Amino acid sequence: MTPTSADTTLSPDQDWRRRSDPPGMWVAVVLGSVALHLLAFWLLRSYQFSSLWQQQSESTIAVELIDIDAQPQPKPTTKSVSPKPATTTEKLPQQGVTTEKLTVKPAPISEDERAIALAVKRQRELAAQQERELAALQRELAVQQQKDLVAQQQRELAAQQQRELAAQKQRELAAQKQRELAAQQQRENTNNTTENQEPLAPPADAAGGTLVATLVGEPQQGERDRHTNPAKIKPNNQPFPKGLEYVKFIEKKPGEPVEITAILTISEQGKLEGVAIADQSIRPDEKSEYEEFITNEVLRGWEFEPAYDNDPQDPKPSNLTVRILIQPLP
Repeated sequence: MTPTSADTTLSPDQDWRRRSDPPGMWVAVVLGSVALHLLAFWLLRSYQFSSLWQQQSESTIAVELIDIDAQPQPKPTTKSVSPKPATTTEKLPQQGVTTEKLTVKPAPISEDERAIALAVKRQRELAAQQERELAALQRELAVQQQKDLVAQQQRELAAQQQRELAAQKQRELAAQKQRELAAQQQRENTNNTTENQEPLAPPADAAGGTLVATLVGEPQQGERDRHTNPAKIKPNNQPFPKGLEYVKFIEKKPGEPVEITAILTISEQGKLEGVAIADQSIRPDEKSEYEEFITNEVLRGWEFEPAYDNDPQDPKPSNLTVRILIQPLP
C-alpha cells in the first residue's frame, strides 16, 4: 500500500531529536581542542627555548606569564523549523586568546669579563703601536741607507776627479820638462854649430843676397794626434840663397824678414814627409810656391826626431805646427 503524504510528514518531536546534534557543533569542538593543544605546545616550546638561552648566556631573564582564562563555550542552540525548507543559523564559539609577555633584561657583565676585554683591547693597541713604530723605523733606515749611498757616490766621484787632476798635472809637468830639455839641447846645438863652422860666403846670383831661417816659439802638436813626447826639430842655421822664387812670391819688401806658419808632417822614422802652409793671409794659388821653397831651401839640412808616448822604441807619426822666421843677411 502506497503511503500518503500525511504519513510521510514528520512530527515536530521527531524533527528536534534528529537535529539535536548538528555537524557544526562537532566541528567547533574539534577546532577548539586543536587550538588548545597548539597553544599548550607553543607555551612548552617557549619555556624550553628561554631556559636554553638562559643557560647559554649565563644571565637571568625574567619571564612573566600572564594566564587568561578561556571564555566558556556557548552551548549550541537549536531552532525548530517547519516542515518547509528552513535554514539553520550556526554560530561558532569565540576562543580565548592567551598572550605571553616577555621582558628581557640585559645580562650584567662580570668583572672578569670586563678585565679580559680590557686586556684584549690593550694588547691590540700595543700590537698596532709596535707595527707603526716598526714601519717608521724601516722608513728611517731606508732614508739613511739612501743618504749613505749618495754620500759614498759623491766621495768616489770626488776621489776620481782628484786622481784625474793629479794625472793631468803630472802629464803637463812631464811635457813642460821635455820642452825645456828640447829647448836647452837646441840652444846647445846651435851654439856648437856656430862656433865650429865658418860662415860661408854668400853666392852671387841674379837675386843677390842670402837668407837664414829660425824657429819662433815652440812647435805645437795637432789636436788629433797628440803624444806624450812630441817630435823634435833640430834646425840648421846655415845660410841659403834667396832665389827667384823667394823674391817673386815670398818677399814682400826688400830687406824685411818674413814669418810663415806651416804644418810639418814627420814620419815614425823621423823624416819630413810634407809641408802645408797654414797662413790665411797667403792666397791659395801661392801656397804651392811657399811649400816648395820651404821644403827645398828652408828645411834642407834640418833633422827631426819622431814622437812617442811612453816607449821611445815605439815611435809614432805626428804633425807639428811651426812658425819660421826668414831673415835676409846683410
